[in-house]
Amino acid sequence: MPVYDQPRRRYLGGIAALLGVVFIWVGSSFAMNSIFGEQNYNKPFLVTYLNTATFSFYLIPLLFKRPPPKYTTEESTKLLTPESSRYSETTITNSENAAELAVADNQTIQETPNQMDTKLSTIETVRLSFAFCILWFFANYTTNASLAYTSVGSSTILASMSGLFTLGIGSVFGVEKLNTTKVVSVCISLMGVILVSYSDQLSSNPVPSDLSSLTRFNLPAPLIGDMLALSGAVFYGCYTTMLKLRIGDESRINMPLFFGFVGAFNVVLLWPVFPLLHWLGLETFELPPTSTLWFMVLLNAFIGTFLSDYLWLLAMLMTSPLVVTLGISLTIPLALIGDIVFKHFEPGFQYALGAVLVGVGFFAVNMDALREVEEETVFNDIEDTIQDTSYQSINSSH
Repeated sequence: MPVYDQPRRRYLGGIAALLGVVFIWVGSSFAMNSIFGEQNYNKPFLVTYLNTATFSFYLIPLLFKRPPPKYTTEESTKLLTPESSRYSETTITNSENAAELAVADNQTIQETPNQMDTKLSTIETVRLSFAFCILWFFANYTTNASLAYTSVGSSTILASMSGLFTLGIGSVFGVEKLNTTKVVSVCISLMGVILVSYSDQLSSNPVPSDLSSLTRFNLPAPLIGDMLALSGAVFYGCYTTMLKLRIGDESRINMPLFFGFVGAFNVVLLWPVFPLLHWLGLETFELPPTSTLWFMVLLNAFIGTFLSDYLWLLAMLMTSPLVVTLGISLTIPLALIGDIVFKHFEPGFQYALGAVLVGVGFFAVNMDALREVEEETVFNDIEDTIQDTSYQSINSSH
């Protein structure tokens, strides 16, 4: 496979993983809405806790994995001796300045790839999991909780606002490069979100009656759901940018190890929240009372979380945080199709137009990101060729 095609295929592979995430997340949203509403089991913290706990299963195969062999000092010396000999022979030249230039160029060429391509150690991966786990949990908890107080459409629409937060936070930390196409794409998606949101509010479904935990705040249930969904969008933008900033490329991290410790940290750190929520009356502790509920909760945990978040991280690292965030906006038209098929919902012109605008914004930002990948690949190839030519000319002069 040509080197030029590798980044393109890698990017397209990320898009394929992203589309899989979109389908899974829409199905999961309808399942959660059914659990909290039709099944009258409004326990978003418990459901999110069980979802996160499934990540711990990633650690099971690692327990039986044999560690890689380690070289002794003598073996390492033998492996390095031929290279050292060749290096010493090469550096004996007639011109000390040329030799120093060659060594300096060689060190410069080697330092940059080592910093960018070095695989994260186990300790670094565990630390990253610890920093990520709380942001991830509350992003999912607030999104799940919103489904108890507002419709799937409203929750999905407000979750798409994370594109604005991802673009803003990513540009501050240098993860995303701002240009006219990206800004216009985000604005188009935002217009679509507004149109769909307005139409959804006009035809919103009745909210479940079990709202005793939050009625003490004298806030309308849809407003509570919208605030929770928007909070999830903020958390999403934060942890998406953090991961891209800390990891960069998917080859640098052991993803099963990363997700496994995310699940383990959440299980260990967050269980004390259950008695606190129970005491405050925000969420009384109660396990699923029926086998149907257990089946729905566990199926959603293993597919809607265990599998989909692995695909999500893969897609984000193979593309960019903004592409993945806007890609998740495709859940809006897909949720519309689900409403039409399963709930016999008839969308109006505003809803349909908003869904189209979201799709246009996603397509535009993907084309721009793909162009950036191709331009960066060509630039790197040219730079590598110039460096190789310069290094060879210096060696030939010796």
